[in-house]
Amino acid sequence: MAALLLRDLRCPSKRSKLTRIVSPYDVHARNVSRRGSGWDGSKVHFSETCDPEDTGRPHLVTEVVTTDATVGGAVVVDQIHDRLEVRQLLPGEYYMGSGCISAELLLTTPIERGAQVIGPVRPNSTRENVEAKGFGTASFTVDWTTRHATCPNGRTSQYWAEGLDRNNRPAVRIRFATKTCAPCADRDACTRSTWYGGQLTIRPQEQSAILEQVRADQNSQEWKAKYAIRTGVEGTIHQAIASTGCRRTRYRSLPKTRLAHVFTAAAINLIRIDAWWSERPLASTRTSHLARIQLAA
Repeated sequence: MAALLLRDLRCPSKRSKLTRIVSPYDVHARNVSRRGSGWDGSKVHFSETCDPEDTGRPHLVTEVVTTDATVGGAVVVDQIHDRLEVRQLLPGEYYMGSGCISAELLLTTPIERGAQVIGPVRPNSTRENVEAKGFGTASFTVDWTTRHATCPNGRTSQYWAEGLDRNNRPAVRIRFATKTCAPCADRDACTRSTWYGGQLTIRPQEQSAILEQVRADQNSQEWKAKYAIRTGVEGTIHQAIASTGCRRTRYRSLPKTRLAHVFTAAAINLIRIDAWWSERPLASTRTSHLARIQLAA
């Protein structure tokens, strides 16, 4: 997924950045900020073949989706799947980045698409897991039949609610009563709240199970070796930027920008087919200046 940079024309507004117009020249442009950097404009999402090296076939771009800058990769996955299915290009395995992986996708894709999703899921980022202290979700026993959770000290939850989290994904919120947690000597290990009881937010049963399974599998060398087939996708982004100047759009509005992205994908495919017919070997992975110094030493 590559970012397209447009002119930086920020217009202060109280509206959400998802709907805020940031340029008087392009009403489709949106602003996104991430990790201290940002841009006004749109995004392009690529999918490409990633056949094993022993097949000798070039990796070709199979689909291009253009969205505004606020749309993440996970949102366009179904759209890419639908377009590939129409053209009868659905693969048997999808290799995706962590930003596109979700529990729902891992569960539904094998059933609805007949394909396996392979990709790393994000680690558990709760305070207990990051700081390696206190009671994390794994310390609690969840009874899905009675819809209760039991804490490490044997106390049972009082509140259970199924709904959506702030990212509109299915979630289960479990809460313990204040009178249950107030006298507990381990209260600080469960919650930072001084007024309410401990609270857990977990995924539905099947989603929780598959997330834990993938988190365990992705640490194995066998899984890492299999997922290594996806490493070339960053080269596609670089090739789009270096060969066609895809970092900056030359047009206004999403339809025109998307047309430019389709031309970009066609150019990449022509370059790769020409290299394949000419039997030109693939370029080696770039070695940074710091790594060169280390190798020389």
